[in-house]
Amino acid sequence: MPTVSAVLTPSAQADPADRIKVTQRGDDVTVSVPATKGAPGYTVDVATDRLALTTSRGGKPLLGTAVGDSGGLRFRSGGSWQHATKVTDWSWKKGVLSLTAATTLDGATVTAHLTPKADRYQLNWDVDGGSPDQLGLVYDLSSAGHWYGHGEALTPQGGPGTDQPWPLDSGEVKDEAFGPASYHMVDPFWYTSSATGLRVDTGRTMDVSINGHKDGLGRFTVESAETYKATVFVESTPLEVYRDYVGVVGKPSKSDATYEQYAKPLWNSWAQFYTNVDQDKLLDYATDLHKNGVDGHTIQLDDKWESGYGNLTFDKKTFPDPKGMSAKIHNMGFDFGIWVTLWINLDSDNYQYAVDHGYLLKDAKDTSKPCKVTWWNGNAGIIDLANPDAKAWYVGNLKKLMSDNEIDGLKFDTRFFDDACAPHSGHQAADYQRLGAQLADEFDLQGSGIRVHWGEMGHKAGFVTRQVDKGTNWESLRASVTQNLAISTIGYPFIESDMIGGSGSHPAPSKGVLVRWAQSASLMPLMYSSTSPVDTNDVTTGQKVVYDQETIDLYQKAIKAHERLAPYIWDQVQHTVATGDPIMRPLFFDYPKDRKSYSVGDEWMLGPAVLAAPNLTNKASRTVYLPAGAWYDVNHGTVIHGPRTLTGYGAPLGVTPAFVNLKAKGAGKAVRALKRHDVPAAGIAISPESPSTGSGTPFKVTTTAANWSDRPILGVKAALKVPDGWTAEATTAATARMLNNGAALTTDWTVTPAEQARWGSHDITAEVTYDYGKEVSDTVQAQVKAVPGSVMAPYRTTATTDAKYGQAGDQIAIWAGGQDLSGGQDEKGAVYLDDVAGPKATVQAEVTSQEGITPAGKAGIAVANDLTAPEKGGYAVLVMTNKYGLEFMTDSNGDGRLDTWAGGGATYHPAHLKLTRDGATYTAYASKDGRTWTQVGTAQVPSASGTGDAGMVASAVNLFYPGETVEAHFRDFEVTS
Repeated sequence: MPTVSAVLTPSAQADPADRIKVTQRGDDVTVSVPATKGAPGYTVDVATDRLALTTSRGGKPLLGTAVGDSGGLRFRSGGSWQHATKVTDWSWKKGVLSLTAATTLDGATVTAHLTPKADRYQLNWDVDGGSPDQLGLVYDLSSAGHWYGHGEALTPQGGPGTDQPWPLDSGEVKDEAFGPASYHMVDPFWYTSSATGLRVDTGRTMDVSINGHKDGLGRFTVESAETYKATVFVESTPLEVYRDYVGVVGKPSKSDATYEQYAKPLWNSWAQFYTNVDQDKLLDYATDLHKNGVDGHTIQLDDKWESGYGNLTFDKKTFPDPKGMSAKIHNMGFDFGIWVTLWINLDSDNYQYAVDHGYLLKDAKDTSKPCKVTWWNGNAGIIDLANPDAKAWYVGNLKKLMSDNEIDGLKFDTRFFDDACAPHSGHQAADYQRLGAQLADEFDLQGSGIRVHWGEMGHKAGFVTRQVDKGTNWESLRASVTQNLAISTIGYPFIESDMIGGSGSHPAPSKGVLVRWAQSASLMPLMYSSTSPVDTNDVTTGQKVVYDQETIDLYQKAIKAHERLAPYIWDQVQHTVATGDPIMRPLFFDYPKDRKSYSVGDEWMLGPAVLAAPNLTNKASRTVYLPAGAWYDVNHGTVIHGPRTLTGYGAPLGVTPAFVNLKAKGAGKAVRALKRHDVPAAGIAISPESPSTGSGTPFKVTTTAANWSDRPILGVKAALKVPDGWTAEATTAATARMLNNGAALTTDWTVTPAEQARWGSHDITAEVTYDYGKEVSDTVQAQVKAVPGSVMAPYRTTATTDAKYGQAGDQIAIWAGGQDLSGGQDEKGAVYLDDVAGPKATVQAEVTSQEGITPAGKAGIAVANDLTAPEKGGYAVLVMTNKYGLEFMTDSNGDGRLDTWAGGGATYHPAHLKLTRDGATYTAYASKDGRTWTQVGTAQVPSASGTGDAGMVASAVNLFYPGETVEAHFRDFEVTS
């Protein structure tokens, strides 16, 4: 192995001006790139005893590949994972460090080439021998601090619909189909709080795992044996890393949205009706918005208007006069648009025509046949945009549809390619992102944007980017914020959240979620609306949901605030076209030295002047973090100097916290747009935000009443409201004669729940009165938790696995392990009553909750001749599982094993369960409310005899989850016999 210990001569360097050094000390080869005017310089240490790369700046490690069993450079061969080990040779020639390494697979070696530049280095590597089919880099996440980028993240916690971890390493990300054909907005780019970045240059599908199974690793695998090409950026700040990436993929050449589309919301019909839409409903929707003064620029008709998917003609039964409908919408001052797709269903009139003319993508396995794909509306083929004749036919049909019906613009949905299909001759899968973008660019997208990614065209075209469908709960609202930050900082700056209030076929959003979402979106580049604040339809029940006048008023205020802010936002659009910088961005893009800002996911910068901190919870206050600077509080007219944490900032439903950096460009426009005069002077907060205790066990909370106004407030008094039977005692002062601007009254309280308080959530409300009559309040949920102990007579316990029990009044808790509760296994914990269930008996209880990660974990009721010895006969159980719904199981032959089954459906809690016995006939029922019962099943249990036992049971069913337990809570257990 060669040894280099001196500075290389200029003739040996890639660029003499760079003065790059390559040295070897012991087992490390080090590439040193000196600082320049525009780059901080860095080193790459290559461990040669086992191939690993550590990138450092100023002697501080910034990014390191994984070591140990995973390896840093790994590959799959024959279904098994292997990795590079000892470096057997290296050389430095013409500015490239070449490395050869042995691997864990006999006969296979890794050859890597590292090419350093001033602010980045290229790492290309291959595997020689071994017939690999996948290559991947693995990084130790902690080596680089926090990780960001990626785009919409698939997570075990429901992402991207209801979860988007920020930073990425704070959660788990696992996407096995991460690639150019993905429907998700993703790019193979990640950046870190240490100001490093990773770009994988591929058009292939990747398997990406970031902290999967909480292993602390980032796995970036390309599903191909081709040369693995990666670029590692090394800068002083994350913003500079972002700019480096945009310099590679391109910045927007324009914005496809107009000023009006930035200034006013787009109203799309999807979350309002889903596919249950017709002409009358759409016109009623538009009329309600118009009559109530809820402004917007466009009414857009989403899915289910066509006579058949792909026909591009209206269904005359549901839309008898589309041109007349369009005219009425125009007369209300709205533009009119429709939803379209390139997917043609097999049962549509146009399908066979497209097949006969060769207009569809071909099957990847048999290119003599059209590719058939499955989507949420059936089975379809996809227009091949790489076929000029196919594109011309499709565009011609679109333009005729628009002309005939006076349609102003389009929302393109679904993907332009699917991995089950073969690209057109001379094209690759990644090309279809470009082709789709070129198609969409011919039409007015009305601010709905298009979901194209991965290629230069998607970045340069300047499309608005809309998120994937979100849920309608608080978690989804918070995910909409962090997901916007993720998408915006991988090079798609003209970003909007999913439809305000969410969609995803979930229940209609609550008033709080809908209003808070509108307030949040008002501080984003664009507003994308669907659920009307007047009324909507709950897709899960079919019932109409009517919102109150305050909902309409607060939604209107959010729209007006956004419209006033539009001149400032439009300035940011122009800046982004010039520079590529994102409009909506994390705090640390503007304040990179502020370490606290790297974990803030519920605030953002909108351009350089506006710090948005909307309340994304159902609480009436929030904590706000302000970095260094002079910040104008738009709600109270005060100036706050950062860095500062504002605890208990008052944010009742009508208040949207936002702050303007008075020294930033555009501050004047922002202040004029956002300044308010109708906000309460005081706010109050409770900490901790989620206190927990046991029944009858005292706990401590603190209330903080603060004056956020620009004047003193008088006669300040704090109070704490607790549930009936609880007590709250102030242990420090709860009153103040006066609070000056910025001052606070902090009060400590001892709260004692009732001795038999219900387990679960209980509201604790803090109130502050001031100025002799004005009042604000905030509420948190205190958790009363079950505590293992004992049960009281006449209850007894029995277990065939590790189990614990607890009781508070009529509430029973069971903590249990157990491999299973059926077939050959009968491992459970039980609380029961002895000899209570006669030949004619009814046993029922409410399963209030059950917690555990095992999907088949069970909690419910049981009967047997003797529950301590089920083999004595009469054994049956009715349980709710964690994920698989109800299960009614019985022992048909008296051997103590449950061998019959009925059930299924969705899991829900509380679950009211009932077993009836009529001799040897057992019947199981379930109910969501304890009033309306549904039969689960009936079974014969011939071994049932005499008067038996009845009780509550739980089993973790942890055969494939060793050591896991279930915690089950029951109430209202009752036996009538």
